[in-house]
Amino acid sequence: EEHGHEEPVDDAEAEMYADFFDAELIATQRAMSSVLVNHEKRCADLLFNTSTFTPTSVTNEWDDAANCTPVDDVEGRVQAIYDASGLWANALIINKKVFRNLRESSQVRDRIASSGAGDPTKAQDITVNMLKAVFDLDYIFVGGGTKNSANEGQSASPAQIWSGEYAMVAKVATGADVREPCLGRTFHWSADGSVAAGMIESYRDENVRSDVIRVRHDVHQKILLTGAAALLDNITT
Repeated sequence: EEHGHEEPVDDAEAEMYADFFDAELIATQRAMSSVLVNHEKRCADLLFNTSTFTPTSVTNEWDDAANCTPVDDVEGRVQAIYDASGLWANALIINKKVFRNLRESSQVRDRIASSGAGDPTKAQDITVNMLKAVFDLDYIFVGGGTKNSANEGQSASPAQIWSGEYAMVAKVATGADVREPCLGRTFHWSADGSVAAGMIESYRDENVRSDVIRVRHDVHQKILLTGAAALLDNITT
């Protein structure tokens, strides 16, 4: 499907602010951001989806620093995926709020200290790479995007693109072979000029005295193997 976004660069505004910033560059960044954020939203809707994946509830929410057991919760799903599909999970998908809660978890900090992966004295010193070592996974994807969940014309209502209620353990692709067993892929079609990160174009619209910046993105997101993932819920209180 072709996705895209357009940002007009008004002649008067471009001239007015020319001493402060490049209006065309800012418009390009806005259009690119809109396209990529919408791609992220489609991915989140596919993955954190209880109609596709039956979630397993954790006993203690991961924002209960003293009592939560995220390492055990994740390892349980790693083993379950292997038992069901013969695939070893290599990724944990969480949002940024959950990532920040994991840094406070006593179990996580104890594992970091005991493994020599780093100094967990301060939560802000705990990195994604440290968490990879703790969970014994190749990838930890942290989604920090925010969307406006309100309808057009209503007051803004910020919401997380990736819900803090869920976390996903999964086997994600590591190469270009489409036969590789994995959770899913984004397929990109370039024959009509699209590029993987979005094709930037511009045209002139005299009706509004503007140069219009357009970003096009021809992609499709597809779940390939539901058995390659396990969804956890009750992650955040």
